[in-house]
Amino acid sequence: MWQNYFKVALRNIYRNKVYAAINIAGLALGIASCILIFLYVQDELSYESHFSKADRIVRVAAVIEHEGQVNKFALSAAILAPTLLKDYPELERVTQLVSARKQTVWYKNKSFNEGNLFFADSSFFRVFDYEFLAGNPATALNKPRTIVISAQLAGKYFGGAEQAIGQVLKFSRDSYMVTGVFLDERHSHIQANAFLSRSTLDTRRQDILTDDNHWFNMSRYTYVLLQDASQITPFQEKLKTFAATHVTPWIKENKLNAAMSFVLQPLPSIHFDTVFSSDLAPAGNINYIYIFAAVAVFLLLIASINYMNLATARSSKRAKEVGLRKVVGAYRSQIIWQFIGESLFITLLAVVLALALVQILIPSFNALTDKNFDANFFLQPEVSLALFAIILFIGAIAGSYPAIFLSGFKPIDVLKADKSPKGGNATLRKTLVVIQFTISLIMIIGTIVVFSQMRFLKNRDLGFNKERVLAIDIPVGDSMLVKQLPTIKQELLSHPNIEHVSNSVNIPAESINTLLIFAEKDGKTLQNAMDAMFVDYDFIDVMGIELKEGRNYSRNYKTDLRGGLIINEAAAKKMGWEDPIGKKIEMADWDAKVIGVVKDFHIKSLHTNVEPLVLALVPESPGYLLVRYKPQNIPATIGFIQEKWQAFDTKHPMEYFFLDEHFDKQYRAEEKMLTVFGYFAGLTIFIACLGLFGLVSFTAEQRNKEIGIRKVLGSSTGSIVLLLSRDFALLVLIAIVLAIPVAWYGMDKWLQDFAYRTSLSWWIFAIAGFAAMSIALLTVSLQAVRAALQDPVKAIRTQ
Repeated sequence: MWQNYFKVALRNIYRNKVYAAINIAGLALGIASCILIFLYVQDELSYESHFSKADRIVRVAAVIEHEGQVNKFALSAAILAPTLLKDYPELERVTQLVSARKQTVWYKNKSFNEGNLFFADSSFFRVFDYEFLAGNPATALNKPRTIVISAQLAGKYFGGAEQAIGQVLKFSRDSYMVTGVFLDERHSHIQANAFLSRSTLDTRRQDILTDDNHWFNMSRYTYVLLQDASQITPFQEKLKTFAATHVTPWIKENKLNAAMSFVLQPLPSIHFDTVFSSDLAPAGNINYIYIFAAVAVFLLLIASINYMNLATARSSKRAKEVGLRKVVGAYRSQIIWQFIGESLFITLLAVVLALALVQILIPSFNALTDKNFDANFFLQPEVSLALFAIILFIGAIAGSYPAIFLSGFKPIDVLKADKSPKGGNATLRKTLVVIQFTISLIMIIGTIVVFSQMRFLKNRDLGFNKERVLAIDIPVGDSMLVKQLPTIKQELLSHPNIEHVSNSVNIPAESINTLLIFAEKDGKTLQNAMDAMFVDYDFIDVMGIELKEGRNYSRNYKTDLRGGLIINEAAAKKMGWEDPIGKKIEMADWDAKVIGVVKDFHIKSLHTNVEPLVLALVPESPGYLLVRYKPQNIPATIGFIQEKWQAFDTKHPMEYFFLDEHFDKQYRAEEKMLTVFGYFAGLTIFIACLGLFGLVSFTAEQRNKEIGIRKVLGSSTGSIVLLLSRDFALLVLIAIVLAIPVAWYGMDKWLQDFAYRTSLSWWIFAIAGFAAMSIALLTVSLQAVRAALQDPVKAIRTQ
């Protein structure tokens, strides 16, 4: 029986090549897109899953409330870890990471600038069980001046993991012996190239922190390994008592008008947690996972609708087959299984074609998403299970209605020439076409809105000029080079194409410090937490920031060092100062007066509002050398900069980047979304038009004789095209009406992630509707014209 069904399916495909091709092509495109999206979603959701204890690891984040302002930090204080272990001995382990920033590393007279370096304590690898290729994770960081490096670094420096053990790498301040090599892992918020022994800092009696007992002095990432995952909620409650016992008395003792609490972040959730600042890596966006998953479902749905539409529309062609099968004794259930079997077979063919398409598209998809998907992805159990589910979903669900509809024909009706069904339920077909184009329109509108927002972000006035600024990394730990910065600046300014040179600890689009500010107002002392950038005399000129009041830092005023501060408009507003010049501010080592106010400028992405900011004068500091150059002869200018830099610094390789590109990286997720949305919006409309093309072909075939008679009676080609197009145009119009409110609601929600956003103008919906209508009418017209140009005599003779 099944062999017979298989033969019938092959014959049916062969006899209806065009319709079979439309079905298989539409399904293959939808399934290929679904596979690619599934790979992306699966990859994003797999973060931290390689750690066997991931469900028991939590990060302790800090929340500071101050004068009505809430700041959430992924960082915490150094004192937190030992105090937790003392108060809660039931905790299995507590470990901390300290960023070592980018540093220069020397090996055999070669130097390299390496980032993603961390100081870690001896218990780190007992919490995070990295896979070691060489060395013992239990003891690798027990001794001072030891280092555990990634497999990538081991290959780069020594040629392999085993060769790396025992070798010595020289840093600016210390030399470290390699005691372990771990396997690189991309799917973690800890993107580490190496872990340096935390005990090294203790041996030289110096730490990044100036005061280990200061609860607001936060520079650590604190992780707790619990005995059981069920302890997360009870431990969160215990932290309330912990803060009341240890932090609140310290705040009162220091007379601070603030409060601190702690929040637990389960390790698997960190990748998608966007509310905490100063994190180790840019967070993912769980909303994009939902969006892409919805897109995958939409694509499968549209492809399935095509199958259902064409199968039911062409039901009259198989009516006699069903009637004859029933006459010779076939049960309805057998006929249902036959047609579902055909649907499964067509879906299987589409899956095979889809896998071939994915193989072709994998390299481009990797480049688009910054992923590294393997060409043998289909061998993964999860992917195989997903493919099986797709075959069942499309084969059974999409094939079920045609199967039930066709199996319901009565032999006495379908075997009479004048009683053949006329193509199934036209209302259902029209409804499905409306659904297809509604989905397609939502995708098109979404693409236009994302494009409009990206254009808005890139064209908005940031309050500073990010164009034509070269940022050069100043190596950490080289005090001799830092002292030569004034001389380097003068040498660079000798070139006619270089306008300004500055050095600063911080630049826009990077994490900056948040400091506690004490300021005067009406004889009272106000306390506020503010962002602080540490800059030199020329920073405002290099960045093109507008000075609104007062003056810039000047070398002619010795009191500007530690005695003068520049704030932005938001800071003045936060303090409630109408005339901020001369007002006193205390922060860290500064006891200063406000000497200038700059116009608000964006140091963070446009997802957030401009925050109060202090620009503190710290000349000759490590961080970045900023060079503003003229647009003429840029390659020669950069070559001159490299030559001068190397004349002063022979030990470190010069590393630089362009500030505009660096700032725009903050919108990489949105740019990916725009590209993905664009591709899949095009696919949805293409698949929908494939189905529309098939339906128009069938309609023209059904009305072949009518068209012939109309032509004989004098109807023009245009009037016949209008006749065939009118109904489909109405369906697309209905889809436009349905899609607009849904798309408006969804994109309005998406835009709320941005503090500064474009408006949802009427023209966005008008363009999308016009595009969809034009594409649909073009598809319909192409087939309608073909039908209208047929010989009417042949059409009338057709039985």
